[in-house]
Amino acid sequence: MPTPPLAVRRFVLAPLIVVLELALMLVSPLVLVAAVLASPAFGGWRPVRVAVIVLSFALRHLVASAACARLWATAGLGRRADRERLQHALYGVLRSFVGGFYGAVVRAARVEVRLSESAVAEEVLSSSRRPAVVLSRHAGEGDTLLVIHQLLCRHHRLPRIVMHERLRLDPLIDVLGTRLPNRFVDPEGGDTEMQIAALARDMDERAALLIFPEGGNFSARRRRRAIERLEQAGHCEEADWARSMRHMSAPRPGGALAAIEAAPDAVVIFAAHVGVPASLRAAWRLLAHQQTVEVRLWAVPAEEVPCDRDGRIDWLFAWWRTLDDWVSERHEARALEASVS
Repeated sequence: MPTPPLAVRRFVLAPLIVVLELALMLVSPLVLVAAVLASPAFGGWRPVRVAVIVLSFALRHLVASAACARLWATAGLGRRADRERLQHALYGVLRSFVGGFYGAVVRAARVEVRLSESAVAEEVLSSSRRPAVVLSRHAGEGDTLLVIHQLLCRHHRLPRIVMHERLRLDPLIDVLGTRLPNRFVDPEGGDTEMQIAALARDMDERAALLIFPEGGNFSARRRRRAIERLEQAGHCEEADWARSMRHMSAPRPGGALAAIEAAPDAVVIFAAHVGVPASLRAAWRLLAHQQTVEVRLWAVPAEEVPCDRDGRIDWLFAWWRTLDDWVSERHEARALEASVS
């Protein structure tokens, strides 16, 4: 389904969502009471936890949308906007929204987020001496929020995000995605690599370009299709590498390499995680228990990235297999801990 035009998104969709969120806020006490009454039927407080997360999102989404509208109005409906000051203010809105909602999810779902063996990468990110290209595993509901929170709130980076065109249906994402240096792309059409290169080309030392090279959340079907795509293109060695990975789909090199080529001084950060629920059904099941999400970051200096394109493709696949090995190790360790307990 094509994304509606700008006028429809701004003057129809955005007001409709605001009205729905206001209505939800008005009935929020009833929602919470209903969730409490329903909880015994589900063997715990899962309905209450879901209600708290949904209401927190709606409230913070409403506040952030109002803040964006106020900034637009004080800038003379955008005509008197100082681009640098406006971006600084909008990053503040995004940081408040992401930090607040992330905190609400972590508390309501009883999640402990644990970083392991990532001290070097964290120091590189926090130092803000060079721009960063962040290549992350994509495998669960909410992992985008997890990675953006790490960059924006923990390390005070200014993330640039490559997003699917359909996310424009969310008015807040539409506004922040357009007025901040981000890109909406349609994987089925357009020159995505050129757009990513343009996004990476003018990064300053605080910027961090976030890309999910797998192109979507991991699934057995996506893994299988990635292997078939490589085989059909005659990339037999890469197909064998992809087949050897159990928890990762083969990366699509185009966007990642376009970013690295356009920002040759950028440090490359690889990010992997375990413990993020793979689906909404899994998230519902996990809400009955305390949870631990483990995150691992690796930092690769620009000087260690191969110079030629073929070398970079091999290098990217090698790193993706390293991420897969770590994910496999953590899954096995968790299974052992569960069997012992």
